[in-house]
Amino acid sequence: MRWVRHLFSRGKAYDDLAEEIRQHLDERVEALVAEGMNREEAEHAARREFGNVTLIEERGREAWQWPTLDSLWPDVRFGLRQIVRYRAFTIMAVSTLALGIGANTAIFTLIDSIMLRPLPYPQQERLMSISGFFPKGWIREYQNRGQSFASISAYGPDAESNVEGADSTERVFGSAVTVNTFDTLGVHPALGSFFIAENATTGRDLVAVLNYGYSQQRFAGDPQVIGRTVRIDGVSRKIIGVMPAGIRFPYADTQFVIPISFKGGDPVDAWKDFGNRSLGRLKDGVAPATAQAELRRLHPLLLPLFPWVMPDDWEADTTVAPLLDSIVGDTGPRLLLLLGAVGLILLIACANVANLTLARAASREREMAIRGALGASGWRIIRQLLVESVLLGLLAGVAGLSAAAVSLRALTRVLPADTPRIADVGLHWDVFLFAAIASVLTGVLFGLVPAIRMASPHLQKSLRSGGIGLAGKGSQFRLSMLLVVGQIGLSVVVITAAGLMLHSLYSLSQVNPGFRTDRVVTAEVSLNASACRQKGYCHAFFQQLEQKARTVAGVEDAALVDTLPMTGWDLGYVYDAEGHPRDARQIAKQAAGRTVSTGYFQTVGLRLVRGRLLTDSDQSGASRAAVINQKMAESLWPGQDPIGKHIEEVADEPFPGLLNPNVASIVVGVVSNTHHENLASGFDEEVYLPMTPENERPQMIVLLHSRLPTAQAADGLRRAVAAIDPLAPVTHVRTLDEVVSASASASRSLAMLLLGFGALAVGVGSVGVYSLIAYVVSWRTREIGIRLALGAPRRQIVRSVVRQSLMLAMAGSVAGLAGAVVCANLLRRFLFEVRPFDPLTFCIVPVLMLLLAVLAAWAPARRAASIDPMVALRSE
Repeated sequence: MRWVRHLFSRGKAYDDLAEEIRQHLDERVEALVAEGMNREEAEHAARREFGNVTLIEERGREAWQWPTLDSLWPDVRFGLRQIVRYRAFTIMAVSTLALGIGANTAIFTLIDSIMLRPLPYPQQERLMSISGFFPKGWIREYQNRGQSFASISAYGPDAESNVEGADSTERVFGSAVTVNTFDTLGVHPALGSFFIAENATTGRDLVAVLNYGYSQQRFAGDPQVIGRTVRIDGVSRKIIGVMPAGIRFPYADTQFVIPISFKGGDPVDAWKDFGNRSLGRLKDGVAPATAQAELRRLHPLLLPLFPWVMPDDWEADTTVAPLLDSIVGDTGPRLLLLLGAVGLILLIACANVANLTLARAASREREMAIRGALGASGWRIIRQLLVESVLLGLLAGVAGLSAAAVSLRALTRVLPADTPRIADVGLHWDVFLFAAIASVLTGVLFGLVPAIRMASPHLQKSLRSGGIGLAGKGSQFRLSMLLVVGQIGLSVVVITAAGLMLHSLYSLSQVNPGFRTDRVVTAEVSLNASACRQKGYCHAFFQQLEQKARTVAGVEDAALVDTLPMTGWDLGYVYDAEGHPRDARQIAKQAAGRTVSTGYFQTVGLRLVRGRLLTDSDQSGASRAAVINQKMAESLWPGQDPIGKHIEEVADEPFPGLLNPNVASIVVGVVSNTHHENLASGFDEEVYLPMTPENERPQMIVLLHSRLPTAQAADGLRRAVAAIDPLAPVTHVRTLDEVVSASASASRSLAMLLLGFGALAVGVGSVGVYSLIAYVVSWRTREIGIRLALGAPRRQIVRSVVRQSLMLAMAGSVAGLAGAVVCANLLRRFLFEVRPFDPLTFCIVPVLMLLLAVLAAWAPARRAASIDPMVALRSE
């Protein structure tokens, strides 16, 4: 800690040095007096022998100084005085830079929270996601036979369940996980314990572990929650533990987990459910590529373990990737694209403030010339000016960081609701570090060119000429004009990207989803998952509900479906088709399967293309009727009549063989296509099956075609449900318009953010054009006065100023379009039915920039035309 003591004791050391020098001088003076000189002559002689006392003191101090502290501190104080002195300049510069730094900080906060921050698990870099969907027996064999992983776990789909309370039932998301999952993650319970090995056996699996947030919400964080019983989907389960705070696994909305269990003595149980994902923790020193190669080697060894013949290429291309990467998914490229856009905005802001600094340089030329005349080197002047610039950058950084913190909540609302790790978004220490580094680099970036220019030795002429230096030369504007051209060019790049995304979003909005969306309200009605164990109960409940829903006042029609289109969810229909024989080792065909009531087609407006629709008589199941869409009919039987053809579901068939026409479904009708996942996806094959006691579901979605407001229609439905089962919850109330809109949320959020950043870039760029033109007009006041005195029309003055602005805009647009061509390729993956080099966008953007250039120059042009020649001439 000697350096700390030295830091605070240097003042005393400097005083001691001065005192020692004076003592040496006094001793020499006394010696000379003793030799016969008078005191005055002795003092002069002693000083001549000793040298420049002040210089010796300065050199001594330099030997003890830290340049970064001692020599910079006067520059910092002077810079702060300059900031206070020129308040208007400071406000303009800090505001402009704060926009750029704030936008960059906000986007970096998203990137940091979503992509960069480690997951809340020990040694999270060893946690790997294993691609594919597997039965639990397959993952158990991975664990038993694999050598690359210390542990491999499985988790089921993100599913809602009914959690019963004293007088109501709520829908809560939960999932099933293998008992070793928390060991794989490396976490410990906040309360109680996690699953043990015996919980993997059916009958001993009636336990649950709660998410920390859910335990706080439902049980107010009561530590006595351990040991309580909670009814989940009609099954009583004992709460044995609570996850630590911050752990949201396996999905962001998971509120509880239950164990995946195995039925002893049942050879099919472990292999029949293909809905499980898996993750693993690598052993020390094992690379993901090594683990992936091992899993692929195990694939042919595990296939014979199925109780039936499996296709050779089923999940044969399994991949192993870091868990964090699999969670982030496609969100990463979108965030990096936004970071590039805000990076360009910061460059535009830097160019703008650099121009302001150059304009301000005219008023400081004499100051810099005097500094040079007194011996200040060019580097010394540059350092002083850079310190001032960095101080401005730091002030802008504080303002930008504050703006980013305020805007973060609004920014997260613009992002799609399913954005990964969105709940973790916040300001962390590395965000503050990023803002500090960005502020310093911004100060250097916008201050360097003006500093080098102001440190030019030619400024000496300013001192000799009485203050007319660079301000008297038109060449000073060349650099400023280049900076403005650069601002316009960068603005063109950003606004072109926004234009392409807007055009893409417009094209997406023009796509017909294939079904009616107006005035259709949807709501999910859910019974306990165990309700259908009493055969026919669920079927009877929903039949009765459909009838009651039709009687709700204001409802014109009602229908039921198990999964809505445009949500990406469906119960996959794995099938064989007539005329398409298949070997047992080949993968069966797959379509999107939907169970519907007979009124579904009319309620959503699906058009009948051929045959007939489902009728009430089909709900017994005896007719084995099925309706398919055009895509499936054309794919299976091109040029043939699909009516009467057979399709047979084989997902639950242990030993697939030849299609059995006695049990297969019979195609009775063909309807128009609908988009399945989103508007950008093509048409998928779809099968519509009638609600029957054989395929009843505990959860169905009610569709109400009504002129009522959404809330009113939902209230009527809740009353209808309560009349049958008061505890059955009605959730996820929304219109089909909202469903379609949600499917395009990723594209819409990206387009809206790019549009906002594009508007910001154009705004800052326009201010730059205005500032330069206004300054040029001010500098040319005498010239314009002479022109007017000689008879130049005022319209000519206006045209001259506007022409200069247009030339800058044209040059910037040409440069910007060249950059946009390069950047457009990066947008290719985000565009829908729009080419990266879309002619419409590439034509509109330059025209927009030219119009903005005219607007930016109009006020300075009018001011120039209104100059009084006599006043202008007397001003010199």
